[in-house]
Amino acid sequence: MNYRKFVAATVVAASSLLASPAVYAVTSVHSPVLAMFGKSKTIKLTFLNDSTAPIEVKAGEQVIKLEAGKPVTVDLTPGTRVVSATATPTHEAGTLIAEITNALNGATIHIK
Repeated sequence: MNYRKFVAATVVAASSLLASPAVYAVTSVHSPVLAMFGKSKTIKLTFLNDSTAPIEVKAGEQVIKLEAGKPVTVDLTPGTRVVSATATPTHEAGTLIAEITNALNGATIHIK
């Protein structure tokens, strides 16, 4: 009789130890509520016109005018395509200059 009580107590103790993490795991369901209401992440980068004439680039729908030799810092969302809006000796109008990714955060893009 003592043996049966010992086995029963061991089974109850073992099942309670194994059941505890499962009970807490069910109640800790992650719900990304903030993702729905949060701002989209922006990438901060700098464009620098290395040519002698002013040029314009188009980042999505935004037109950015770059004076010769002057840096312009912008915040853009990942996936934005930056194309040249004016023709230069090295870029035709409409040429893709960069596509914004997280790796470009804090970078400087030199355009000739």
